[in-house]
Amino acid sequence: MQSVLTKTEGLAAFKEWAVSCEALGTGRQVMLFRKGGISEKGHEFKVEHPNFFLFPTYEHQDNASIKPEFQALLAESLAAKPDLGEVVLKYWANVEEAVPMTSMEPIQRQAANHVWSESCIEYRWTYQASKPLWLLLLRVYKLETPLTLEVMEEYTGCKSWVDLQAPQIKALPCSPVLDDATYQAMAAKVRALL
Repeated sequence: MQSVLTKTEGLAAFKEWAVSCEALGTGRQVMLFRKGGISEKGHEFKVEHPNFFLFPTYEHQDNASIKPEFQALLAESLAAKPDLGEVVLKYWANVEEAVPMTSMEPIQRQAANHVWSESCIEYRWTYQASKPLWLLLLRVYKLETPLTLEVMEEYTGCKSWVDLQAPQIKALPCSPVLDDATYQAMAAKVRALL
């Protein structure tokens, strides 16, 4: 099933580790955890956009942060790193649900639904411990033709959201990375553990 992403849906992008983008883009997971970066508005994460491009980042991800069974995916995502000053956008996502997690127990229950190691999740939880760790349930689409954009200075820094400066983007054919039944089954597993 093919659909078309149109410019009217916005040009926001969400910065996330490249390995996580690939896990979403290859249907290995349908969720993300986010606490927010140092440069977040108000120093707190908010779901500012209901849909966005996934903007892969390459800092901070390492073998210790990823479960052993996903180490090859990490290696692949690092090997595909674009030239300095460029970003390649391959995926677009829609937020199906955003849930603030206020205790560690429901976060730990999600262990089978993502690629991150236990130590990585514990670090994300304890960073700014007074603030919730958000679980984002996402429906992800793969662009038929990836976009290669210049990394502008305003895209840099530890923040979740960037507004893309790409007026040439008008309409982009894309397809869901998972069929409806598979997506609903994976999303149901996440929701059942909330």
